[in-house]
Amino acid sequence: MNIESEIYAGIVKHRRITKGIRMKRLALITALSFAASFSAHAESLECNFESNYEFSQQGRTLIFSRDTAPGKRIMIQDGRMVIDGKELKLSSNDKARITEFEHETRLLIPQFKLITSEAIDIAFSALIEVSRGLNGEQNNPTLKKLQSAQIALHNSLSKNPAVLFNDDIDGKIIEPIVTDFVPDVVAAAVKQALSLAFSGDDAKAKAFEVRMDKMGKEIETKVEARAKKLEPLAQAMCTRVRNMDKIEDSISVRLNNQQKINLLDVKAP
Repeated sequence: MNIESEIYAGIVKHRRITKGIRMKRLALITALSFAASFSAHAESLECNFESNYEFSQQGRTLIFSRDTAPGKRIMIQDGRMVIDGKELKLSSNDKARITEFEHETRLLIPQFKLITSEAIDIAFSALIEVSRGLNGEQNNPTLKKLQSAQIALHNSLSKNPAVLFNDDIDGKIIEPIVTDFVPDVVAAAVKQALSLAFSGDDAKAKAFEVRMDKMGKEIETKVEARAKKLEPLAQAMCTRVRNMDKIEDSISVRLNNQQKINLLDVKAP
């Protein structure tokens, strides 16, 4: 090979490497764009409150549990409160307050489930759309994995509202989806991008770039629109949580060490 041929071959190789890097970056951006877009709205879906208790239900009984006593296990039902196995004697005012807190909690549960369920669907829909766009419907194990996980997560949420008083939709629901499934989608995107970049077929490579760019913009638009629709529902939920905190603060009965009953705290914005 003469010097001119070597130079030409080097230029071609450099162009392909450069194109490969550019297309890899584009694939990564597209596959991850939903995460960035949704994260921008995730905080608006949370109510900025915290609790030292885990929440569960047994029939109609609301149960708040923690590791330390007193107040290790608090049960509420029909305006009655049982703390660590002992039912409290309540004044008429406290009974009314606990009844109201119980009522608000029962209304909060379906609100939380609705918002969390939609957040799950937003995240999975974006990933599924990218996976389907890259590899189609047939012989796409990542697509099947995503669809199965989406169903499983919905079933888990339906059976167990334990994250209700942890107020971390993004950290406990969305972040694990990103951590568990984005790498598979990204790997498929990068593999296809690099394959086309080094194939020498400029027309196909360019078409892939255009498709990925369009897909990224469409996903960002869809995620933003769906997240925006959730915001009024989240605001209504947060109003309920703030009201619950005020009700709880007005309860006069105390734990046996004279500490106030504190099932949740609304944090300053």
